[in-house]
Amino acid sequence: MAILCLGSLLRGSAEPLALRLHDDGTLTGEDRESLDAALGAPEVVPRAAADERVVEVLAARPALAAFRRANPLALKLIDAVLYAGDELAYCDTDVLFLRGFSGLFPLDAGAVFMSDRQNAYSLRSWHFLKHRRLRLPRQVNSGVLQFPTAAWDPDLLEWYVARPEHGFAPVWMEQTAWALLGGRAGCRRFDPVQIAIPTREPAEGPIPEELVALHFVGPVRGLLDSWAVRSSPADCGPAAQIRRVSAGRCGVLGLAATEIRRRLGRLSA
Repeated sequence: MAILCLGSLLRGSAEPLALRLHDDGTLTGEDRESLDAALGAPEVVPRAAADERVVEVLAARPALAAFRRANPLALKLIDAVLYAGDELAYCDTDVLFLRGFSGLFPLDAGAVFMSDRQNAYSLRSWHFLKHRRLRLPRQVNSGVLQFPTAAWDPDLLEWYVARPEHGFAPVWMEQTAWALLGGRAGCRRFDPVQIAIPTREPAEGPIPEELVALHFVGPVRGLLDSWAVRSSPADCGPAAQIRRVSAGRCGVLGLAATEIRRRLGRLSA
């Protein structure tokens, strides 16, 4: 999947990109050879080296250290930032680029995230009433993101992950943490018309002209193959200029509405 999706990222970008991959400890030697051959010998950060790199930052933050040990997604929340320069430019390995594009990661763009279809956060609406420091943008998804590392706040992350009530959905904790950072720093979202989460199989005919990339999150991972046979980012004409839109703000009512829709969806399933 990384070869397919990251390969589409490299082929589709009008600007030259170089990859740094973070090994979660599962890559074999054969995996490394396959990645080198397909992706132009990207830099790979071994898990052991990353473990040493984070020691100083996590020494006084036990909850964040425990979160990193328990949740592999914490590697992009912590490790990727520590290995980045002034700005982190990040893409998950399940984001498929369907056409050529430009301007995905320009310098000094500030904090920018993908758009989700819902407020997929590991918080409850009433937590906003309990903790006044909670400030979240609407419907942030961390599949593709750009973030100024000077705005990364490990103390805010420690405060968040140290509270068990914030972890009712562990799969969303990393994404919620990014949303907290974005709410503090101020953020925008990539235009959801261009970079989205798919809802169905691709229709017959050409791919919609404005659609640039799709993030195949777990519930829709099965759609990846059918979209992949339709993608050819190097042969789709002029590169689409990536746009950014306002993120807005998610408050008590916004998160409560998401909770209600989610519950009604479970009842009707």
